[in-house]
Amino acid sequence: MKSHSHQKKSSSKRLEYFLLRWAVGVLTVSGVMVANAADQTFTGIHHQYQDPKPLGMGDAFIAVADDYNAILYNPAGLARREDGQINLALEVGGTSTYPTFIKDVSSASSTQGTDIQKFTAMSELLEKNYGKAYSLRTSLLQGVWVRRHWGIAVLPADATVEMSIQKQGTPAIDVRSYLDSTIAYGYGNDIKGVPGRLSWGTTAKLINRGYLAKQVNAIDLIADSNVVKTSDFQEGYTVDMDLGTLYTPDIPSDGFWSYFRYARPTFGFVARNIFDYGFGQTFKLINKNASTNNPPERLYRVFDFGSKWEYPPLWIFRGRGLLDIRDLGHPSYTWRKSVHVGFEFDWTVTSWWKGQWRVGLNQMYYTAGVSALFSIFRLDLATYGEEFGALSAPVENRVYQVKLNMDF
Repeated sequence: MKSHSHQKKSSSKRLEYFLLRWAVGVLTVSGVMVANAADQTFTGIHHQYQDPKPLGMGDAFIAVADDYNAILYNPAGLARREDGQINLALEVGGTSTYPTFIKDVSSASSTQGTDIQKFTAMSELLEKNYGKAYSLRTSLLQGVWVRRHWGIAVLPADATVEMSIQKQGTPAIDVRSYLDSTIAYGYGNDIKGVPGRLSWGTTAKLINRGYLAKQVNAIDLIADSNVVKTSDFQEGYTVDMDLGTLYTPDIPSDGFWSYFRYARPTFGFVARNIFDYGFGQTFKLINKNASTNNPPERLYRVFDFGSKWEYPPLWIFRGRGLLDIRDLGHPSYTWRKSVHVGFEFDWTVTSWWKGQWRVGLNQMYYTAGVSALFSIFRLDLATYGEEFGALSAPVENRVYQVKLNMDF
């Protein structure tokens, strides 16, 4: 009798789960059918490399490129280095509520009761967060070494997770994740015989990318609250290059244009991912079952323009204003996403105690940042907004980023 009763309960539970799965499947398919196919969840522009210093001033850095970041922002900056720099760092950033949301998902998936009760709890959690965006970005043990004219960068694990809570028939999480490993070599030099100073530079990059894009509904989360699994990653590697220029014109000593001597303007241009091969080969470092028939999202060939304008020094402060127009040619390009405006203010107490304050606009959302160097230790903090979600209903994803550096 006990065995018969147990079998009856087991069969009933399987039937309940089957009916729940069928209902969710019908609702999801119905929602997708009525959705506009062009109205994609993720229309943000993913940058293969980012740093808190540029991000604090609106991610406008094309015409600055004055530190180790030059190798991946504008390699022409390597031509203007007077000394060497080694940067070793750990970096983490994301939406401030990301840890809480992940914890809530885990708690909802372990709710006591029937599958219907668990489904209800998970659905209520997702509905409460409908329309919200969550992200996490970390870069572990990255190292960059730049000297006059050249530089090397090794970024073993630059990981990004982006989530958007949607409702297409049933509440669900749309997930996009990148795991990039990068080795880069850059070289820069000046072009002689040009009025003013014209510099050029190029960076060759080997990038292995793991990429995941999927939708996870409430019943999937009941079975497994882990929304990112290595078995779901597409994987591939590519070789590409960036080509950049910097131009600082000679300003005449008299006449109308002489007033620009105080601003010392510099203009920059970068053609990024020139070959745009895509990730057609795979090392299978992340997913052993990765197939070249389903490659990760490509890097995309894009074009960036930038300008820098200096302020006159005041006491221990000096600074600059910046305007970049970026990502021209990207399939998700819009004028809002292309605009990057920044202001940076340097302060120096001694050669070993100095830093910067920064403010700006990234994709028309405010940014702020600060850096403090004490001997060889530097702390970089930044907050910035980025456009997230569908084209018809964009939302701001507010990110907070911290980077711990040894810089010498």
